[in-house]
This record gives sequence, structure tokens and C-alpha cells, in this order.
Amino acid sequence: MYKTLIKYRYWIIISLVFLVLRIPSLFEPYWYGDEAIYLALGQGIRKGLTLYSQIHDNKPPSLYYLAAFSQTVFGFRLLLLFFMIPTIYFFNRLSHFFLSLRASKIATFIFLVLTSIPFFEGNIANAEVFMLLPTIIGILLLTKLKPGSLKIIISGFLLGLAFTIKIPVAIEFAFLCLWLFIDDLTSFKKTLLNIKNIFIFSVSFLLPIVIFAIYFYLKGAFEPFLIASLLQNFGYISSWSTGNQASSPASGGIVLRFVFLLIAWVFIYILKFKKFISSNFSFLLFWFSSTIFGVLLSGRPYPHYLIQAVPPLVLIIIQIFNFKERKIQFISLFSLLFFIFVLFKFKFYFYPVFKYYSNFYSYSVGKKSTSDYRNYFGYQVNNNYEIADLIKKNTNLNDKIFVWGDDPSVYSLSNRLPSSRYTVAYHILDFNGYQSTMDKIKTMLPKFIIYHQMSNRSFPDLDNFIENYYYIADNIGNATIFKLR
Repeated sequence: MYKTLIKYRYWIIISLVFLVLRIPSLFEPYWYGDEAIYLALGQGIRKGLTLYSQIHDNKPPSLYYLAAFSQTVFGFRLLLLFFMIPTIYFFNRLSHFFLSLRASKIATFIFLVLTSIPFFEGNIANAEVFMLLPTIIGILLLTKLKPGSLKIIISGFLLGLAFTIKIPVAIEFAFLCLWLFIDDLTSFKKTLLNIKNIFIFSVSFLLPIVIFAIYFYLKGAFEPFLIASLLQNFGYISSWSTGNQASSPASGGIVLRFVFLLIAWVFIYILKFKKFISSNFSFLLFWFSSTIFGVLLSGRPYPHYLIQAVPPLVLIIIQIFNFKERKIQFISLFSLLFFIFVLFKFKFYFYPVFKYYSNFYSYSVGKKSTSDYRNYFGYQVNNNYEIADLIKKNTNLNDKIFVWGDDPSVYSLSNRLPSSRYTVAYHILDFNGYQSTMDKIKTMLPKFIIYHQMSNRSFPDLDNFIENYYYIADNIGNATIFKLR
């Protein structure tokens, strides 16, 4: 027994650290906006609504089905915890390809911490964290690729699955296609083989999204699937800088960033071709630059976007301590400094770590009430729970409600469906869904309308409809609860 503990002491320590960092996330209340949208759509899927045509968000479909399976924020976080166990294991396997055994252990520990703590929102069930598993396994398979191997098919399929979770993984797919082409160009025969591998890899990558497309076609929802999960993302890319979903992606600065990415790829290839750096290290640099482009795709400063860059970043950071090769050390340090520059340039914000765990500790030992614990995550959290309780007591399961606001938590908390396909006000604004929303409200006649006053958002038609058909049932926080007469 003692020998077994000594043999596996590293993984025992890793597991304990993992649990200590992850368990608090299982007890968080409904507070995170995007997570609440995923769960609201997941609830709609479970109750028979067709994704995109009957309930809407503008991301690829897989995340919503994961949310539908999870049902609650606890279930969603627990699912993420189970996802991260093989993610950490396969990252460790991948790190062996680039680092010594000791260095890979250090890299795995750093990776575990960065993807678990709230600093990068690793505790939240976001797409960027879920897509790490298929992405890392896909890349691991490519590093061990042999001619004629089926691994390239599995790798492409896994990257395709990651794409159905979040679109930015497409840039990692593009980098891997490039790598399959340039890694070995020693002969014409090798070049033809590389082109063949790229074709197989590309078909495998497209397969998951094609399967979804066929599914939504059979459901009569192919057009809304295509628009919402893919095409609307082009407008989303530029909307942060331009304030307009209808803007061209080029207006958001993406073209300039793509030019910089191409320049970086050319420079890295020259270093590899001249044998100034090893093939393995050039792979890391290609990967890292690709993920930075993915992080900056929309120009938004959300910390969970940075999760995508964590795997290659950690592997590069470890190379800073490679004292045997000064050039590798210098390039690795430059890469880290560039990453830090990106953080400041695009004004990324971060969540506190110590306060987060301190809040959970105080709650777990009884020093904080449930209400005080929830208040840490936002003043509106307790209000949402109170609103949801009011709705559950005064409606049936089949009754619809409508929330005019940017926090859709009440839908999942009350287990009630929205009366329209949009779950948040900013989607109605961004996608000009005012008329379709009013049409649904008039048809469905939601029993309750939860109305949040927002100075930057107005909905005159809704105001008039409420005045004619609803009365004030209660006021909770900054929300007015209207009930159907």
C-alpha cells in the first residue's frame, strides 16, 4: 500500500488540488449570465423546443445539449468537473511530447490551476473550458501521427466536435492543416501525402457540423441553425468595437490581426526551416499564435477567452527555464511578455481568487448565511431566487413567463419557459427581434412579465401591452413583476 502511494504520489497530490479548487464551483448560485442562457436553452430542448428556431442563442449547438443534459447549474458544473479530469490527464500526455518528465509534471500542475480557478473563469461552465478536451486529444493524436494512420481521422473529428462547442477552434484547425503540409516537404511524394492528409483531416473536421446540419434540416430548422450558429457570429466578431451586429467583421480589426498572424506564421516557419528552432518548439509557437488570434477574434476582454491559449502558453512558459538553449529561452520569454501585452492592450478583466475561496470557506463553516454567500456573486442573485419562488408558487409548469432584462436566471430557477425565442434583452436588441418577440407575447400571453428598468434599452410596444393587459404584482429589487389580468 505504501509503495503504491509513493508510486502515484504525484497524481494523488494533483487530484487533491483539483478537488480543492473545483468543489467550491459546485455550490455557486445561478449568477453568471452566459451560463444562465445555456441552461435556459437546455431547458427548452428538454421540453421539446427546437434549438435556434424556437429558442435562440448565437453559438454552435453542442454546449446547449450539454446544458440540457445537466439541467441545473450544479449539474453543469459537475459535468465540467468530469470533463476536466481527462482533460488534465491528456494534457499531461501531450506535455510529454515537448518536455521532460519532471517539466511535464510542473506544466500539468500549472495547467490544472489556471483552468480551475476563477481568474480565467475556469470555474464556469463556458464553451472555452469544455472544448479543451477534444482539442487537446486531437492535437495529441497528431503529434503521434504515422503515415496511413487512422489517428488523423479521429483527430479531425475531435477538432470538429470542439468546433460545435465554440467557433474559434477553427483557427487551431487551420494551423494544424498548415502543419500537416509544412512538417515534411522533403520530396514530391511526401508533399502529395501531406495534401492527402489535409483533405482527410478537413473532411473529418467538417463531419460533426454536417451531422448537426442534417439533424436541423430534418427538424425544419436548417436556416435558423445556419444563421444563428454560424453566420451571426461574423457580425458578433465586430460588434464589440462597432456596437453593431450588422457590421462587417473587417470593421472590428480582425483583418489586421489576421495579417499579424500570417506574419508570425511565416517568421516561425523561417526559424524552423533554418533549423534555428526545433520542429517541436515551432509547433508550440504556431499553436500559441493561433490561440492568441482566437482569443482576440471578437476583441472582447472576457477572461474565459484566454482559456483557449492556456495549453500552449503553459508549455512555452516551462521553456523559459530551459537554460541549455538560450534562444528557446529568449523566444519563450518573449511569448510570455507578448501574452501579458495582449492582456493590457485589450483590457482583459479578471475575477479575484482569494476572495472567492474565502467566501466559500466562510459559507461552508457556517460563518455566512446563504443570502450573504449569494450576495458575493452580485446584488441581484438573491432577488432572482425570490422572483423564481414567486413564479413557482403562482404558475403551473406549462405557463410561460417573459423576462425583459439581461439576466435570464429566472427561467431556469423557476423551471418555466420563455414566451419568445429570445432569453435576454440584448439579443432582442442585437438581432432586431422586437416585432417577433411582441408577436409571441401576444400569442402566448405569459402569466408573468419580469421587467427590469434599463436606461439604455427601451421597448415601447411592450410597455403599452403591459399597461393594457397586466397589473403590478410585486417589486423585487430593481424588477417589477407584472401579472396577467
